[in-house]
Amino acid sequence: MRALIGTFLIAAIVAAQPAAAETVRFPSATTPPTPLQQRLLKEHGQPIAAQPSVELTGEFYRPAGDGPFPAVVQLHGCGGRGLRETEDAAGAHIVALGYALLIVDSFGPRGVKERCGGNYWTDPVDRMADAYGALAWLAGQPFVDPERIALLGYSQGAMVALSAVSSGGEEALYGRHFRAAIAYYPACYAFSGTVSVPTLILIGDLDDWSLAADCQKMMAQRNGEGAPLRLVVYPGAYHGFNAVSLRDKPRSYFGHHIEYNEAADRAALAETIAALRQAFGR
Repeated sequence: MRALIGTFLIAAIVAAQPAAAETVRFPSATTPPTPLQQRLLKEHGQPIAAQPSVELTGEFYRPAGDGPFPAVVQLHGCGGRGLRETEDAAGAHIVALGYALLIVDSFGPRGVKERCGGNYWTDPVDRMADAYGALAWLAGQPFVDPERIALLGYSQGAMVALSAVSSGGEEALYGRHFRAAIAYYPACYAFSGTVSVPTLILIGDLDDWSLAADCQKMMAQRNGEGAPLRLVVYPGAYHGFNAVSLRDKPRSYFGHHIEYNEAADRAALAETIAALRQAFGR
């Protein structure tokens, strides 16, 4: 019965009409003063310089009605925002579930075209602060439930998502936290595997950019601490397996093979829906 319900739900979402987006602006987050900074301020009266913040833009999709709705923050990959039709399709998927969606643009406001060359994870653009800035903006909207906001990332954005919910990391510096995280084909080599909220990793076994073997190794070495972490590996799937724009035209991107895979895309969508419903309780 559960599988049948899932099949009907996916069919309804696929058939959903494209959602209309509203472009919104919000600041990238800044972290509060550390305990050391607070002590120095108290002892010596030293002022704490204001942290610089970037005004970001995002595409916001919301269901009809007053809410409050659960919401999802979406982070793009190293190539920046996707095609508008792809974003609108993502908006339709999320809105059909009764959730709001905020797609964050980390690169456009900074004048960055892409950050895919070399070791693209060590880029100076502070995308984790962008994720928490989006969280704060959503939490401040009267039609959003501030306690039910999840984080969804793709490729480099997926790596940001994993870092944003890593236990003992920078997430401890922020007063508000995500309810769950979903990461599509992240590179797992630098990830400890200990998360503060339920987290889902979706990756293809043929991915030559973000290696599934690294994620499997990470899972095998986990100590069991923290919130639940689940890894799903799709056979025959490459990086970008859910990029519908690549249908029937796989290509090489920065020396890596990217290709759409309908079976993996549909299976991953079902996993995403299940994870969000479990996190939001609806």
